[in-house]
Amino acid sequence: MVDSPHIVEDITFEGPDGDPVEAWLVRPARLVRTGTPPVSPGPGILAWHWLEPKAPDGNRTQFLEEAGEWAALGITSLLPQGRFPWHQAPTGAVADRAGVRAEVGRLRAGLDRLATEPGVDPSRLGVVGHDFGGMLAAVAAADDDRLRALVIIAATPRWGDWFLPFWPIPDDRIDYLRTLRPLDPIECINRVRSPEILLQFGRRDFYIAEMSGREFQRAAPDGASGLMYDTGHDMRLPEIRADRVAFLARVLNPDDMSG
Repeated sequence: MVDSPHIVEDITFEGPDGDPVEAWLVRPARLVRTGTPPVSPGPGILAWHWLEPKAPDGNRTQFLEEAGEWAALGITSLLPQGRFPWHQAPTGAVADRAGVRAEVGRLRAGLDRLATEPGVDPSRLGVVGHDFGGMLAAVAAADDDRLRALVIIAATPRWGDWFLPFWPIPDDRIDYLRTLRPLDPIECINRVRSPEILLQFGRRDFYIAEMSGREFQRAAPDGASGLMYDTGHDMRLPEIRADRVAFLARVLNPDDMSG
């Protein structure tokens, strides 16, 4: 639609294992209409979705509407489809450790794809993730110099917090936690070099206690912001999204390309 501030494309990119990753690519309409990149490239955001089989947005569509708001600010975004644990169930420590690493690799491959998109400044990238997407975002963001912003939404600090209670894991609990610990988001977030980090949690989250959110924030680098909202795990309050969009607009400082 000509008057739309953004254009949505259904694409695939190659993951580190050679398998294609389905994703939505959302670009400011001006980029598409003119066919040439702007003189000053804009920011890029990769958004990784949550896991909720009963929700219509428990897949790569979760941030699709919000990506339209980002595009109106001049931001290009990539919204990939998750695989583990969305379509591959946790089964044990060794397999799950490999599954997390593979999924982090797919997220980083998405960042590589986004960084090469015409009109994107590879030094002005951000990552947004909810639930498992937020956990993976924290791990993938560690030691990545390109990121300027990281937003983690309702993510638990440790993989075992989710996998052990909700999947039939046969391993000894202590051994399982020890094996996954180097990849736990709470162990990785202190290595995130992004100067701006926002963590968003719900006080009425059935799955993540408020103290777990506070613990996660304390593990983050100095200056990370933590916001608590009167809501549950779905984090659907309009103010949550508004705070996130405002944070990304401020940190990434995109040029207004919506006209």
